[in-house]
Amino acid sequence: MNWRGSYTLQIALASAARANLKVRFNNEYSRPLLSAGVGRDNAIARHGIHGAYHLYSIDVPGRLLRTGTNTIYLRQSKAVGPFEGLMYDYIRLEEPSTA
Repeated sequence: MNWRGSYTLQIALASAARANLKVRFNNEYSRPLLSAGVGRDNAIARHGIHGAYHLYSIDVPGRLLRTGTNTIYLRQSKAVGPFEGLMYDYIRLEEPSTA
């Protein structure tokens, strides 16, 4: 564990429709590391085809991580209908460089 370094959380969204993604680590009530309103592709209504791809690289201070189990909270905080939301492609947490 590197508490002084900065980790990188990579989140790739395959589609988003009028969504607001919030990302937090180990405390679901903390200030989000990312709060992003995204999407107007309406791919959810079309069963996931032809969505606009979004890639986010989020710096995560090592001090937010714990030895052992960590929890990443991803919340879609804006939805008033069935066709508003997010579809992710991948989520990856990268360790700081040792060089």
